[in-house]
Amino acid sequence: MFNLNDHTARLLMSEPFFAALSRRIEKTSSTAVPTAGVRVNERGYFEMLYNPNFFESLPVKQRLGVLKHEFYHLVFEHVTGRLPSEGMSRLWNIATDLAINSHLMDELPENGCFPGKGIFKGFEWGLSAEQYFELLKQKQDEE
Repeated sequence: MFNLNDHTARLLMSEPFFAALSRRIEKTSSTAVPTAGVRVNERGYFEMLYNPNFFESLPVKQRLGVLKHEFYHLVFEHVTGRLPSEGMSRLWNIATDLAINSHLMDELPENGCFPGKGIFKGFEWGLSAEQYFELLKQKQDEE
């Protein structure tokens, strides 16, 4: 059975920046999510939902990369202070993934959202979530 705590401890030893943050996040195993995600739960706490089957399928380096990716959503206030006026949406989630993944490409599964790859081929690296959000809205309007 997959134990996220083993991987969280490994990340905290190699990258202590995440230690204080991780202690403040509830972690919930759920097959209702395909991969992982963070939110503010109904009790007002940060929560990371993760699919244990998804994590188990990844090499260790990518497990740690996904943990960092999810923690960065909280660091960058993607689910709190920086939400666009229309609130949380699929488009905003993709924009925030593009912003984070600009910095974690070598640590994540290849099927993620990466600037310059796949349907995001024309997107440059290193933009903010807000910039990617505008680009995605433009792309959506064009299509």
